[in-house]
Amino acid sequence: MIEEGKPAEKADPVKDLAMQIFVEFAAKHYAGGMPKGSPDPKAVATLSFKLAEAFLEVHREINHEANEEVRKRTYFNTDDIDVGGMMKG
Repeated sequence: MIEEGKPAEKADPVKDLAMQIFVEFAAKHYAGGMPKGSPDPKAVATLSFKLAEAFLEVHREINHEANEEVRKRTYFNTDDIDVGGMMKG
């Protein structure tokens, strides 16, 4: 619940993804206690943030490349049209 007079917290995609990664890891590895040899939760949290940042960076790069390919296929350059050739006939 948002307290009156306090601005809503902005969404942080890195934090949100890191939390998902951490929760998934914790659910699989810490369920029922901390088995001997389990990694330190703080180290897992740090790794979760690093993985989230890397994932989002690659995601942006891939989307940029994909969007550029779509733009190239969707739009054409009027310089590519041979108007003189169209007028012959």
